[in-house]
Amino acid sequence: MKVLALQLEKSSGCALMIDGKIIFSSSEERFSRIKSDSLFPKRSIKAALDFAKIKAKDLDKVLICSTEITLYASLVNLYSSLNVKDQLRMMKEYWEPKLVQNKRVSFLYFLKDKIQIDKYPFNTKFAKVFPFLKKGFKHKIDQNDQKKPFQSSKDAKIVSDFFKEIISNYLKIDKKIINHVDHHTCHAAYAFFGSPIRHKNSTVFTADAFGDYLSGTVSRYDKKNNKLKRVKTYSHTQFQLARIYRFVTIYLRMLGDSHEYKVMGLAPYYDGFRYKEVEKVFHKMQKVKGTELIFNKKIKNIFYYLEKELFNYRFDYIATALQSFTEKVLVKWFQNILNKYGGSHITFSGGQSMNVKANYQISKLKKIKKIYVCGSGTDDTLPIGACYDYASKNNKKTLPLENMYLGTHANYSNKDLKKFSKYKITKVTNMKQVLNCLIKHQIIAVCRNRAEMGQRALGNRSILADPRYGQNIQKINNAIKQRDFWMPFAPVILSEHQKKLIINPKNLESPHMTFAFETTSFAHKNLTAAIHQADKTARAQILKKIHNKDLWELINLFYKKTGVPGLLNTSFNLHGYPIVNTIFDAKKVFEKSDLSALWINNHLIEK
Repeated sequence: MKVLALQLEKSSGCALMIDGKIIFSSSEERFSRIKSDSLFPKRSIKAALDFAKIKAKDLDKVLICSTEITLYASLVNLYSSLNVKDQLRMMKEYWEPKLVQNKRVSFLYFLKDKIQIDKYPFNTKFAKVFPFLKKGFKHKIDQNDQKKPFQSSKDAKIVSDFFKEIISNYLKIDKKIINHVDHHTCHAAYAFFGSPIRHKNSTVFTADAFGDYLSGTVSRYDKKNNKLKRVKTYSHTQFQLARIYRFVTIYLRMLGDSHEYKVMGLAPYYDGFRYKEVEKVFHKMQKVKGTELIFNKKIKNIFYYLEKELFNYRFDYIATALQSFTEKVLVKWFQNILNKYGGSHITFSGGQSMNVKANYQISKLKKIKKIYVCGSGTDDTLPIGACYDYASKNNKKTLPLENMYLGTHANYSNKDLKKFSKYKITKVTNMKQVLNCLIKHQIIAVCRNRAEMGQRALGNRSILADPRYGQNIQKINNAIKQRDFWMPFAPVILSEHQKKLIINPKNLESPHMTFAFETTSFAHKNLTAAIHQADKTARAQILKKIHNKDLWELINLFYKKTGVPGLLNTSFNLHGYPIVNTIFDAKKVFEKSDLSALWINNHLIEK
């Protein structure tokens, strides 16, 4: 059975499953080099089929993630083309009139300059079905674009038919094999079937801002039939935790749908009591009552409300209060659900699962014996979940993800290698060479083997550094990352020696950096550059040899030499750009930055 699943909205991409195993998955941004690219994923589809050495005609099923998808995400590349100024403008000129003043306003009117009518598939004959894509169409501010989200169910059907025509035409396949899969069904299937958990007492949580009119679900695992049974759903109008986080991010003049992690990183820097005043503002918005999540119906526009209520508070009070509020809501929700439905083994996905601080607090609940959070639980991984769901519902055996190295290979030829000829090139015959290079330069970039799927670099498209020296934070930022001063880097640590560095009483597995652990006093002194500078937590990648043999061996050598069983690990990319994909991407970044060492498959490159 060969199944291809497609994400056609934020961070478009695909996943390919063959006989119950995910063999490839990647986001389009890795190929287009546009962060959070939402255009039709032509290149990632081609890469998937090429990797598997199959043709589109060999596919048994093609799945579209979400039952109702909007055209706007890809039409204006909504998550790539807007900056903070644009988002603030939309708050004032679109959402406030629409939600507070009940005016008829057009979404596309404000973004008409960003419409990508020359891009595929909007430059095809199939796009003529949309009046606003016809030549000479004039956008007016008072054109109604419908609500929830910007379209009616009738419009959603037109969009669905459009994309089915595009997929059928592009792949030369019958439209009859193309189907939609509900958004949160994808999240839940990814959370559970992508994990190693198959316990009979398993409960699956999903939580995000919006997906097919929901923002959260709870499911139980039916072990006998190997299926998930949804037991609870939450409307996007009632469970608005993720939206609150997004709008606070914008209020703090950071990019919504992208920089929420920066707010989470900022939160620990304030340790006073004034944040409690701000937290009351958030608790008036969203409450947990039993297993229900209730949003204050008096608030029509979250951003408008926040502007009025947060006006007198400092940015750090706000960030601290928001994170504290988020953790309390999620922990209480999980606790109440487990009290009613049971569950000792937990999995979690959706955008909210990216809040690693909240994940760790959830893990402390006594009822939870084991919790697993798959990597990048955002919409990037919906296609993986869609494949798992289809297989489960068709009684096909599936395999958990072995790792997140699901993308393209960083292969190169001797001819390709010659493009680095102005640098020192060393053939790697022993891992000690890499260790010596790392010790010499303190920082080394990596582009080798298969790329990671998702937003975390896990050693194959990483920048690795000696974590003992705090100055390496500034060195990395000066050389390439240019991160905000408060943002921490993360460590990759050996599973066998994790007790030296992190406090993990439940022995949680975290191969994808999904928990922010408290750290030991030894780590405070020896993992200095790879822990949060305020609260000393670490978003640790806990590495087993089976996950990445070469990386494990490098860290083990570093441990033998220094006594520290971990390295600093951050993604290999220029600020604001996607993680590198090929060695040609790596070469561009290497040359544009002040990095001085690069490790590709079998060679070290040094300036």
